[in-house]
Amino acid sequence: MDIFNRSEYISYDFQWTSLTFPNITVLVGPFYLLPTFYIVGKMAKIFYETGRMSSISIQKHLFLAFLLMQIANFSYILTDFLVLRIPATGILTSICAQTEPNQLLKIPYLVAFISSYLSMLFPVIFCANRAIIVFFPKNHDEICTRFMKISLPATVILPCCFTFFMVPAVGHCTQLTAPYPMGAVMFTLDLKVPINEYTHLITSFLCTLFTFTINVTMLIKVRHILFYKKSLNRNVNKNYKAELSLTITMISLFVPFLINGIIAVLSLRNPSLIGYILSIRPIAIDTATVFEPWAFYLTHPMFGKYKRKTTVSSSPIAMVVSSSIISR
Repeated sequence: MDIFNRSEYISYDFQWTSLTFPNITVLVGPFYLLPTFYIVGKMAKIFYETGRMSSISIQKHLFLAFLLMQIANFSYILTDFLVLRIPATGILTSICAQTEPNQLLKIPYLVAFISSYLSMLFPVIFCANRAIIVFFPKNHDEICTRFMKISLPATVILPCCFTFFMVPAVGHCTQLTAPYPMGAVMFTLDLKVPINEYTHLITSFLCTLFTFTINVTMLIKVRHILFYKKSLNRNVNKNYKAELSLTITMISLFVPFLINGIIAVLSLRNPSLIGYILSIRPIAIDTATVFEPWAFYLTHPMFGKYKRKTTVSSSPIAMVVSSSIISR
């Protein structure tokens, strides 16, 4: 329901003292998002520093894809705050009710969907780079370089193509359905057909199918490699830790895909449930987004509190860094 020029929304009085779940979501978010921003920034610093050191062998394409994936996830969360979480508190309700639908109001919604598509596509690039390293251990750097030159521009262009139909539409504020209270609104567009839901659902399905298929294939391949090395009595402990870290990260990738798919399906089949899904979506999306970098940072040997005596390794399992790690 569009709230423009409705007297009950124009006179709506926002109160921070009312601890509704939209207010709690906004207040609690920074406590876990800011430390995660710091961790990703720390990993980016390590990526930059090790990239300048010729003595360290680092899978730069995989690491870069991981960092871009985190940036896309953070962008998605930040735009979600602008489109849904902050307006849902009621702090903008009176202003929105007095503002006529216009092109400016659509910008947060448009940027949010572009960020959503980026958060789905960059995990595909991450998985693809990992697959290239596993299946082409001898010339993976050359293949990854060519792949990144094509995939990165395509990943930026595709979301713009998927959202081009939003350009003529105007943005407005609408009242959220139950369980959101009266005065909880969000930015949206005045679209006549649900083309956005279909596009989003198809993209989410294809990205999920690709990542699932390629991860199952890689799991079989990696298990074979580890079993072969173990049969030769080689030390696979370090490689196993690196592989475990990336596997945990891969599993966490499916949560955003699942949530996006459920939202898209329900918006088409039973719109009355959207309010309930939107109310729990921040928790699910934030949990997955925060879990990915923390799991990678805490479990991967590259980020351990060790001194590194660097050597070059050709193992396809030690995918992020090839170094012998000496404990302090």
